[in-house]
Amino acid sequence: MKPNCSFATPLSPKQMAVWSLTTAGNSIAAIAEKLKTSRQYVNQTRLAAEAKISKALLEVAQVNELQVTRLNAKNAVLLGYHPALKRKAVVTYTTSHGIKVWYWHDNPEEVTDPAFLNQIKQYLLDIAKERGIEIENTDNIHPSRLAHQIFSKLIPELRA
Repeated sequence: MKPNCSFATPLSPKQMAVWSLTTAGNSIAAIAEKLKTSRQYVNQTRLAAEAKISKALLEVAQVNELQVTRLNAKNAVLLGYHPALKRKAVVTYTTSHGIKVWYWHDNPEEVTDPAFLNQIKQYLLDIAKERGIEIENTDNIHPSRLAHQIFSKLIPELRA
């Protein structure tokens, strides 16, 4: 029997559908109408999805030896700190990329591989799109600056 979810994507298809519609800003009533189900079902499914995402984010933090600073289940984002590396890290979940870990780097402009930078930029733009964060003029912005803009909107502690 094949499981319908994995560690990278901890949600079942139904939970993912509700999660996607919720993060897109739809109301519980609108989601229930769209999925032809009850508001109670949508709310229970959303809460179950948040619980699974929280558990997965915490497990990834533990595996990566991060000290958890902040967990925001509603936005599927965790802020942590790696004491040995002396670096902040952000663990995220998106429906398009699953679970990813972002480590802050002292000199991010040293990373110059265009393919890697484009891949990272797309990941960040997908996070912004999924969370309804509008970012302008992204063509010439380095992914590290883009990450700071996006993550600081999801994690107020990063604004400092």
